[in-house]
Amino acid sequence: MNESEQTDLLQGFLNGAQEVVNKKRELNKINVFPVADGDTGSNLAALMQTILDQVSLKTQTVKEGLELVSDAAMIGARGNSGMIFAQYFYGLSSSYDATLTFDQAFVSAAKEASKKAYQAVLDPKEGTILSVMHVWSEQLAQEIATKGSFNEALRAAQLKTKEALEQTQFQMAILKKNKLVDAGAKGFYYFITGLTDYVCNGTTVQNLPESFDQQDVIEEHLLSESPTYRYCSEFIVKNIHTSFETFKDILASFGDSLVILGDTKQVKIHIHTNEPANLMTYLVSNGQVTYQKVDDMKLQYEIGQHPKAKIAIVTDSIADLPKGFDLEHQVHILPMNLLIDDETFLDKLTVEPHYLQQKLATASSMSTAQPTIKTVDALLSFLEGKYQHVIVISVSSKLSGTYQLITQRIKEKNLDSDWIQVIDSKLNSIAQGLLVKRAVELVESGQSFHQIVQELSSLSKRIFIYVAVADLNPMIQSGRIPQFLGKFAQTLSVHPIVSLTDEGEGKLIGASFSQKQSINKITKKIMHYAKNQQLEEVYLTHVFNEPAAKHWQQQLSSQSILVEAIVDSSAAIAISAGQSSLAVAGVLKEEEI
Repeated sequence: MNESEQTDLLQGFLNGAQEVVNKKRELNKINVFPVADGDTGSNLAALMQTILDQVSLKTQTVKEGLELVSDAAMIGARGNSGMIFAQYFYGLSSSYDATLTFDQAFVSAAKEASKKAYQAVLDPKEGTILSVMHVWSEQLAQEIATKGSFNEALRAAQLKTKEALEQTQFQMAILKKNKLVDAGAKGFYYFITGLTDYVCNGTTVQNLPESFDQQDVIEEHLLSESPTYRYCSEFIVKNIHTSFETFKDILASFGDSLVILGDTKQVKIHIHTNEPANLMTYLVSNGQVTYQKVDDMKLQYEIGQHPKAKIAIVTDSIADLPKGFDLEHQVHILPMNLLIDDETFLDKLTVEPHYLQQKLATASSMSTAQPTIKTVDALLSFLEGKYQHVIVISVSSKLSGTYQLITQRIKEKNLDSDWIQVIDSKLNSIAQGLLVKRAVELVESGQSFHQIVQELSSLSKRIFIYVAVADLNPMIQSGRIPQFLGKFAQTLSVHPIVSLTDEGEGKLIGASFSQKQSINKITKKIMHYAKNQQLEEVYLTHVFNEPAAKHWQQQLSSQSILVEAIVDSSAAIAISAGQSSLAVAGVLKEEEI
């Protein structure tokens, strides 16, 4: 194969990638398998965009070009079809034998790539992307053998693949009921169409700018079913310690839709599971996790099938909410990143409580970091077209860069302030959770977008929080408390009482010689509010100290103060406040401010 033909092939791959990117919305609309979450087009587009961004036409050999495509695909792969597609590219690059003629090498590699794609799936199904990959690869080989022309073989294989694509709507019950072809299969067909058009005709696919129309909502499918497992999880793991077969067998026990790309040196995993935190614990004990992403399919399904409101409420995982509140009221939560020794976890998603409790006692370093740009952008993209308005309630900007990050991403995307507003809660933990709870109540009561934004800005000033800290050291290390005050309190062996200033900064407001005394002092403050009929509602939270939280609830109840709920603290709060900390938060009546 000469240099010109080699460049044509790689340009054909990029042409096919652009064709898939351009068809993102169409593929999302027909996505009903394996889960009707309307994201197959987005996932394949993310994969192809990574290839377009990272692959250069200036390569020395065909194999080098295929390896570049494969490497980019592993990085960009998302979702079931994206993972299978990436495995197909990996098969092409790893099986391509440069000692053969180009036609022989490519045809042989394509057949092996199809086999590797099947091997990547624990329970491969016909009538999916796998079927059309197989048909294209086999037909390409047959045509080369009989006609001897690569271009003619490409055209014939494309036609045969189109027939295979049409057959997918009759091969699976859910596709037949919806009268749809498989979205992943159609994505592969669009890819080989772009490839064929360029190699055979020199036709270039244009990069179409994606316009956003509030009315262009992804169509939902009436026959779609709620996902069996709640979370779509993806991980990249390096240097696996155990055998690959054992590794795969154990992964399979965590859920379904398992797709594995790579080997023990580096593997990318896609799985639907109810236990992303337990899975993460297994992964970090058997290798180095370098990437993780967890999407709430159950929440996405409920929003698609049973939307609660036209205004979305978004917060970050530092907001402590009652268990199940986010799913019941369709609250979107951006996970903070937890940095524990050399590992990174997603707050409330991939860190298991027992593991965290152990690390609080043994880790040499623990800290938190704001959500990634990619996570924020992905959520904003998901919200577009699904909601008339969006309200984001962030942790205090004095405690985290999350508020600034979200504001910057909104500005970067040129999102209209009449569509989305970000509120600096100037709160954290259960106090921030109370503000989110009130926001949900306002939305569900039917108040307007601008009324709610105005109300929340005022409401945040009426919410208080007091923390009875068992160990001040984590707060000093995280910068929540000024070092000179914290060190002074430590030298006196006292247990501090911490609150927030009006601007949302941590402040030391008192101290005791035991946490029990701190709780008694805070209780007197709450009793004062109650005596003056200022209290609207009260919540408690704790860091692995539920018995003490229940005892405090009883203590307040004996004073006729109702605690609405006891909430487990987020891992982010556990890291900053420390083991066994307790906190109370409440809302004061407006007329008393």
